[in-house]
Amino acid sequence: MFITGRLKEQINRGGEKIAPREIDEALMAYPAVHQAVAFAVPHASLGEDIAAAVVLRANSSCSEAELRTFLLDRIPAFKVPTRIIFVDDVPKGPTGKIQRIGLADRLAPFLAFVYEPPVTQMEKCIAKTMEEILGREGLGRQDNFFCVGRRLFAATQVITRLQQTLAMELPLPLLFRLPTPALLGTHLDQLIDARATDMLAADLAALPPEEQARLLEEALRTPLGHPRENSDDS
Repeated sequence: MFITGRLKEQINRGGEKIAPREIDEALMAYPAVHQAVAFAVPHASLGEDIAAAVVLRANSSCSEAELRTFLLDRIPAFKVPTRIIFVDDVPKGPTGKIQRIGLADRLAPFLAFVYEPPVTQMEKCIAKTMEEILGREGLGRQDNFFCVGRRLFAATQVITRLQQTLAMELPLPLLFRLPTPALLGTHLDQLIDARATDMLAADLAALPPEEQARLLEEALRTPLGHPRENSDDS
């Protein structure tokens, strides 16, 4: 027999019955986490979604994205909280015990999103793609796709659309690990920069050795920040 928690505390996430204690234990395995409590929050299409309140150890720090990535390597993706909030103390009931039921209301100020408009071109592209798939407007750079959207099918549509727009292969789990335009945008910009560097290296490798040597010598002669001026014989 395994004690998984009270039945009335189970979270029904789109038909999946989830024991919050399993999520608590997975979060507690992270070195910076002192206390963790998973609980249900209302969701427009799923009925209930998962959030978690975390108290960090003294002089420790971590981000929501770091904890989500940590959890994705330990529990199934559908059990990973959509929101992870950081608090100084988890609210307790009259008896001094933590009561999961009602935490969504008591922690509502921490769960509320503050709208931040997309900043970079990549963030704007991702936010627009998500808005088109979800049929809604006003998605901010820090908005979690799974807080406002549906589940796997919609996520697949977003990744497919981004693959077509950016002409690059993207794995579906990427959106589960990086569910906001800000997080996903930073990662995709890095992928594109790395791809451009690889292409440049491949182009240089294809040049004759003497041409490679000439370009290297020219680069060494050119001071940083002072591009070589065009000459008549260039």
